[in-house]
Amino acid sequence: MKKLIVNADDLGYSKGVNEGIIKAYRDGIVTSTSLMVKGKAALQAVELVKQTPQLGLGLHFQIEDNDFQFLFQTKKVIAAVFTQKTKREFLNQIEIFKRLTGKMPDHIDGHHHVHRMPIIYIFIRKWCQENAIPYRGQIHFIDSFFGMPSTKAISITNLIKILNDLSEDASELMCHPGAVSPDLKSSYSNQREIELQTLTSKQIKDEIKKLKIELINWRDL
Repeated sequence: MKKLIVNADDLGYSKGVNEGIIKAYRDGIVTSTSLMVKGKAALQAVELVKQTPQLGLGLHFQIEDNDFQFLFQTKKVIAAVFTQKTKREFLNQIEIFKRLTGKMPDHIDGHHHVHRMPIIYIFIRKWCQENAIPYRGQIHFIDSFFGMPSTKAISITNLIKILNDLSEDASELMCHPGAVSPDLKSSYSNQREIELQTLTSKQIKDEIKKLKIELINWRDL
């Protein structure tokens, strides 16, 4: 049977994002989410997920925009300094996650895929292996359900195509459902509401049943 993790990124980003993710879990196909521990709505997010213990919860590792740019610098000395800073920040966010939730994350991923940057990926992968925690990219990763540059990619039609094209092994589908709230400052806003509608549609749920896809989270691997 084909197995699928549907992971909602950006939990903690805003109140609307939090509420949208929880709705996508309760009324839709989302099985897992990842928390931005330094997000402005992180505390509300943690309170919400306490009410949904079956929802998978991982760390959505994030770094400051300036650090993100420096990690791509060609000068080795500059890159080395920011690599060490980023490693410390990763471990710091793990500790914040544990303090907020009372447990370790059940998986690791990164905002803008920062965890896969070559300069720090080896460190994060080693940490995950030592702690027996899976990370994004460890199984087949699907990033084609994303509403930029076109919202056609987050339509029911495209998601049905994705579901029909799943490989036989376990896969992860990345998504970003949410509602637009005043505290959401993002270039990816209205698309979140479209994603929410798609992920909670009866047509999608019926398609998953028809294809006999097993919805799982990272703990089920």
